[in-house]
Amino acid sequence: MNPFAGALVAFRYLTVLPLPRSRVAGDLGQAAGWFPVVGVALGTCLALASLAVDRVVPPGVGAMLLVALWAALTGGLHLDGLADACDGLGGGWSRERALAIMKDTRSGPYGVPAIVLVLGLKAAVLASLPEGLAWRALVLAPAVARAGPLLLAAIARPARPEGAGHAFSTGVHWPAIAAGWLVAALVSVATLGAWGALALGVTAALASVWALYLRRRLGGFTGDTLGALVEVSEAGLLTLAVSLDFVELL
Repeated sequence: MNPFAGALVAFRYLTVLPLPRSRVAGDLGQAAGWFPVVGVALGTCLALASLAVDRVVPPGVGAMLLVALWAALTGGLHLDGLADACDGLGGGWSRERALAIMKDTRSGPYGVPAIVLVLGLKAAVLASLPEGLAWRALVLAPAVARAGPLLLAAIARPARPEGAGHAFSTGVHWPAIAAGWLVAALVSVATLGAWGALALGVTAALASVWALYLRRRLGGFTGDTLGALVEVSEAGLLTLAVSLDFVELL
């Protein structure tokens, strides 16, 4: 796969853009290095939208609109993964039962609260951020959070011999991982300055802890758990930005 084909696959898979996508085994993993770039594009759209909504609606309403746009641009892909992962890990006592629950398209008693809490946290943080920091946080979170799955795939194996997790892992190699994390590092420094290193550290820590837990719990990761990692990382990075502002470090 040439680099531009990989970019098309990444944008097609991670966004609602109606772009063509080949169905070659491993193409999702080979496009993985572009995931943070897709995050930059998403974050730029959100940042531009925030400049508009800040001028026409109160902060709380604007925050809810931005969170809704965020979910719409991704087609709710990662939110669906978060819900399925929480339902499976919360309701399945065995590895087999947890994986079976994750395949169920319905959201259960663990998944729905998880979505509500993550979206609520994102909205609360966005409503608290000053305008000068809000656009930076909106670029930071989607871009750096999408580097997390690259690290997870490097230190854990897929839990199933099929599915999105397996397709992702098939083509993920160190050059793509390094490229993705380089983009994440550049975005972190550009948005938070020296504190960008902390954003990278938080993302790496979340990915590593999640990988270790999934190795013990499921024997590896699935596509749903990758989505869950992205959502939690985004919320965590937004929280980090507002915390740094609260203690006047930015």
